[in-house]
Amino acid sequence: MVCNPEIRRAPGILRSDADSNLVREAQNGATEAYSELVRRYRDRVHTIISGMVADPEDALDLTQDTFIKAYQALGRFRQQAGFYTWLYRIAVHRCIDYSRQRKRRQEHLSLEDYLQLDPHLEPADTSPTRDPERVTLNLHLRAAIHTALQELPEPFRTAVTLRDIAGLSQEEIAKIMRCPHGTAKTRIHRGRHLLRESLRPFVQPGD
Repeated sequence: MVCNPEIRRAPGILRSDADSNLVREAQNGATEAYSELVRRYRDRVHTIISGMVADPEDALDLTQDTFIKAYQALGRFRQQAGFYTWLYRIAVHRCIDYSRQRKRRQEHLSLEDYLQLDPHLEPADTSPTRDPERVTLNLHLRAAIHTALQELPEPFRTAVTLRDIAGLSQEEIAKIMRCPHGTAKTRIHRGRHLLRESLRPFVQPGD
């Protein structure tokens, strides 16, 4: 998708090569080097984007667009930060731009990802003898999770997605969001709190 067939291929590109080596090869015109970087990070980038974009097809398009944008900007990348941090920043910015341009819709996230944020939220019972009422409740809770995440304001939505869906560290999130470590930590905690508060009526309806 991003490779020019006229660009030379670098011999001996290995999966064990460090990102920095592959970046230098790609900057020198090695198609296979950039293809290896795409292979290494496409699933992780797609996971982040899927956590921020409702439509699966749009998520795929934005994933591809992220790697195209990165390829086009690769010559200006000086490796002060890690390649994946730089790449994730591009992905996040593409999602923010997307959200600003389109009406927000339901998020493509699993129930289990967010049930883990609060010990009072129990995972769904998938056993054959599961309670039908509980199944119905979990369906409503799933929809509530989608809506609650959708309504989280930026930058809390991005911070929670990067931490709890992509599994990035607070330090990595701070680099991607270009903010101090303490600010990233605060955004994660605040986003989780807002999400739990939105879901609480579905878990504790009597409160």
